[in-house]
Amino acid sequence: MKKLSIIAAIAAMAFFGTACTKNDPNGGNNSNFPEINTFVETHFSQTSIQQVKVENDEIEVKLADRTEIDFYLNYDWKMIDCEDSRIYGIVPAGLVPTQITDYVTANYPNNHIDKIEKKQTVRSNGWEIELDNDIEINFDNEFNVVTNGGNNSDYPEITTFVETYFPQTTILKVETDDNEIEVKLTDRTEIDFTLNYEWKNIDCEDSQIYGSVPTELVPTQITDYVTANYPNNHIDQIEKHSYGWEIELDNDLEIEFDSEFNVINGGGNGGGNNSEYPEISTFVETYFPQTSILKVEADDHEIEVELADRTEIDFYLNYDWKMIDCEHSQVYGIVPAELVPTQITDYMTANYPNNHIDKIEKTHHGGWEIELDNGVEIEFDQDFNVIEVGHK
Repeated sequence: MKKLSIIAAIAAMAFFGTACTKNDPNGGNNSNFPEINTFVETHFSQTSIQQVKVENDEIEVKLADRTEIDFYLNYDWKMIDCEDSRIYGIVPAGLVPTQITDYVTANYPNNHIDKIEKKQTVRSNGWEIELDNDIEINFDNEFNVVTNGGNNSDYPEITTFVETYFPQTTILKVETDDNEIEVKLTDRTEIDFTLNYEWKNIDCEDSQIYGSVPTELVPTQITDYVTANYPNNHIDQIEKHSYGWEIELDNDLEIEFDSEFNVINGGGNGGGNNSEYPEISTFVETYFPQTSILKVEADDHEIEVELADRTEIDFYLNYDWKMIDCEHSQVYGIVPAELVPTQITDYMTANYPNNHIDKIEKTHHGGWEIELDNGVEIEFDQDFNVIEVGHK
């Protein structure tokens, strides 16, 4: 009987969690979770609950400021992520064990914790934190550091490589698996090595110092090609493949070369109208005249298109558009009004007059889904009735 009561309680939480998402999509304090309400009111008093979702082994909570918190089913918190918070941006000190606070203060005095997680495994328990500089640190249950960054004496070959080609930064973290060694530098450069210490991939896109792959590491043939065809761009990522090479430029153009440095994918004049897809070219010229096609990739289900301004558009194989994402556009930043159904535009005007649509998608059941510039996601059925409101 006791076992049946426990199962019924868990089922009830699952039901109420779903009800919060579907029937009260905008979130708020939910009377079904008083323990969680109290936790949020105590530690995150400047925001409120937006969404509660119950999974098999945890309760996922999203707050209105974009903080995310996971709870165990006994309402003990499991993970707190303030990285995207628009109010806090830092895990409240009262939730961080003193030993971890002392370690961060001593070793990273200019940084703060934006994510913390309790780790529970069959063999041991512990903690994991992430700082605002993206460094991740793991502690065992006695608060001993079990992984951290810095020059690692176990990898002298990698240390030499970094000192030679990236002298203005240092090793932050080294992780090894069965196939490769992944290295993160303090400037956010990422390098993958094979197990024999040959570099495999170098990504400087997010580097705070370099931002460009050192020329000494780029084959002359590739440098010459980029100089001739993209004189105003630079290489921010390069990768070795079994068949050749792949690079990515700072305009997000990806170009692949075979082993003899012939271009086999991407490249050309940096995008533009593709003669193989006249319908898509016409669509772009009509609705996105201030930009051009950067890349077209087709698979068995859809055609993915990237524009030079970073707009992304997916088409069905019959060239009817499926999804338009202008969130990262450097030119538009908003879905063209002509592509939005009038019913959705009217709903937006009435309910979100100060926001705009930066992403729209046709759903498989004949409905629509939009994403606003404030992160709100709204789903409509085929008759344009709102069926769900959430937050990414």
